Amino acid sequence: MYCLGGVIRIRSVYAILGGVVIMWVGVVGGVLLGYVFSHGVCLHAVYDVSPLGLLLIIIVRNASFSLAVFLVSYSLFIAYLVLFTEGLYVGFSMSFTVRSLTALIPLLPHGIIELLGYSLFALAGVKYHSGDVGYWRLLAFGIAAIVVAAFIEAFISTLIARQLFSKALCSVVI
Repeated sequence: MYCLGGVIRIRSVYAILGGVVIMWVGVVGGVLLGYVFSHGVCLHAVYDVSPLGLLLIIIVRNASFSLAVFLVSYSLFIAYLVLFTEGLYVGFSMSFTVRSLTALIPLLPHGIIELLGYSLFALAGVKYHSGDVGYWRLLAFGIAAIVVAAFIEAFISTLIARQLFSKALCSVVI
């Protein structure tokens, strides 16, 4: 059975969705870990960068991580482990800004698409390392998802974060 115009098999869709779920579990786990380990710690995150500058920073960072995911994804287990670890890192970092699960709200608009892109890169890496020639289509969809997510993150998610957290704990301005 095929989907997305015959490009991605249903089994692959489950693998992609598994990667998205694993990374979100990592993000939530990271926020909770940060909440437990950072009580009394107050780090200030101040970003005074234009949205276009931020877009460039985000694209470079996300492209670097996507390439790393593609290169190390010899199996789904390794791919999921890398995605989960990145999720822990993101969630833990966010927990220093706001010590509650509200830290996830600014991640939602771009995060769903971004994690889909990372999962596509992970599956493309698994297919590449197994000799499957269909990996390049997954890469194309992954690149598109990462670029769209970067635009949403730079122009929409940052506005949401500023509105939510400008008067939050620690007087953090994002």
